[in-house]
Amino acid sequence: MSSDGTTTGQSGPSELAELLEELKRRSGRSYTALAHRTGLSRSTLHRYCQGTTVPGSFGTVERVARVSGASPAELDRLYRAWWRETAGNAGQQDVRPPEAAETLETLEAVAAVETVAAAGKMTAVESPQHALPTEARRDDAGRGGRREPGDRRRPLWLRTWLRPAALLVALVIASSGSTALYEGGGGRDDAEGVGSTGTAHTGGDGAAGTGGGEQRPKGPTWSEAPRPIAPEFIGMTINSDTGRMPGFRTGSVRLWNSETRWGTIEASPGKYDWTTLDRLVEAAERDRLPVLFTIGGTPWWAAPKGRKSGFADSSASPPDDLRVWDRFVEDLATRYRDRIESYELWDYPSHPLMYAGSLDTLAEMVERASRIIERVDPEARVACPSFGSLWTRKGRALLREFARTGAYAYCHAAALKMPPRKGNGPPEEIIELSRSMRNLLHEENVHDVELWNTGPEWNINSTPPLDARHARDYAVRFYLAGLYARHYGLRRMYFYIWGSTNVPIIVQLVGGPPAEPGKRVGRLAAWLDGARISACGHGARMGLPPGMYSCRFERDGRSGWDGQPFTVHWSARGRAEVPLEEGAYRVRHMDGSTERARPGDRISIGEEPVLIEHRTE
Repeated sequence: MSSDGTTTGQSGPSELAELLEELKRRSGRSYTALAHRTGLSRSTLHRYCQGTTVPGSFGTVERVARVSGASPAELDRLYRAWWRETAGNAGQQDVRPPEAAETLETLEAVAAVETVAAAGKMTAVESPQHALPTEARRDDAGRGGRREPGDRRRPLWLRTWLRPAALLVALVIASSGSTALYEGGGGRDDAEGVGSTGTAHTGGDGAAGTGGGEQRPKGPTWSEAPRPIAPEFIGMTINSDTGRMPGFRTGSVRLWNSETRWGTIEASPGKYDWTTLDRLVEAAERDRLPVLFTIGGTPWWAAPKGRKSGFADSSASPPDDLRVWDRFVEDLATRYRDRIESYELWDYPSHPLMYAGSLDTLAEMVERASRIIERVDPEARVACPSFGSLWTRKGRALLREFARTGAYAYCHAAALKMPPRKGNGPPEEIIELSRSMRNLLHEENVHDVELWNTGPEWNINSTPPLDARHARDYAVRFYLAGLYARHYGLRRMYFYIWGSTNVPIIVQLVGGPPAEPGKRVGRLAAWLDGARISACGHGARMGLPPGMYSCRFERDGRSGWDGQPFTVHWSARGRAEVPLEEGAYRVRHMDGSTERARPGDRISIGEEPVLIEHRTE
């Protein structure tokens, strides 16, 4: 056991370690930078994040979490994870001297005050007790003052002066001239990944103070020679067997939950019913929409003793004889040669109701299908199965295991479920997950595949619906987050889902006009027509308030515009005023309206994206 906590004795990272490492990665800070801000040594912080030791005090965990921008819900999760680990190591509490522990708690309180003040929030600072996660408050109250392992309380004298001192510090800092342009929290101003509430760092040169610490260069997160945006990027999953297509502009469609499963098409051996798939493919052809066809759902006759799936007509198990898989794939690709643009070789193998076989078998199915499709329809593209649950350690481990089978050598793309952490979470979290998945695949020597985001997690149907304002903005930001993540290999975004009412965001009902979210997706597609993306960034590094995102584009003039460059700005949460850059002359809004503008004009930008056109003369 080290002097900074208990030894875990586990073979791999614990839940607590994984949560801490996730926060550290999301903050964009190095171990050295976090250590500088928390008063811990770099090696101690590294051990906590790797799970080799457990902090003896939750105050230490909370300090790391707050500096990394943890939300109240994340603090609750951290507390529960920490308590489970310390309860399992009873009698192995932190052995630091009491005065050292109290000093760290004092630093923690000051860090919390600095976070509030630097963010420009003109609110009274809560007492140390209210700064604890809700779970911690409940446990503390329930114990009636009795100490548990790892529970360290401040001495009475410290509790007496700390509250007014913290409030005084906050008021002094807040009154020094800081003005909160950004309302509602939302994004780190210095992190490359997804936004989360945290300390807003100031300083003209972007440095983290005058001493050491990490670099904070100014400029976009990424910049490259302008690259065209393929129309297929704006995709939509179709949840209808009617043959109707979206009534708003989109670039491609994905067929799943549209009564086109393998078990539906081939209910008896060798007897196909192509009626529904013919209708959908013909409709997509009329609208010139490339089709991604998802193969999944083994017919019961092909796996009579297989596991039940989420669909009555199909088994979750692979076929007992893979030759029947080969025959179906070949007949499918032959019938729709030059008509189906790409094939996704199974949906959501991360869930036992979707796939209940071994990964080795799935990899063999991928290899066999890919070889058949390449022979029958050489122009068709192949996407490996859509793995999900990628925010969890278990889901990522499953993806790693599949990557190690070598199956990605037979695919053009890695289809992945890359939603926000929750079904109604901020779409900008997709950026973080995309980067993480790119890194994971790189670590497994998978380098030459695109990433295609094929939708949400299994529980999307139980996610509460968004209100009208958030729904219309969310749908557009979903695609903008995907454009930002282009730097990490993300090339297609399939929104889930068109034609259904049992989802948080309804873009259009079958037979009805487009809903407002659908209209705005169509307007974004028009904005991007003929555009080439060159850079994206957010926060202070881009000269923007925290939580503000921006992407830059050039245009070739195909859509009737004058070919001038433009930027799209949006916020992850809340609103902010920003000055228009040099050359700005027109602002376009998502409701279709436009207005003239001049450089230096200040405009209010929120979760509804705006487009700003520039002149190059």
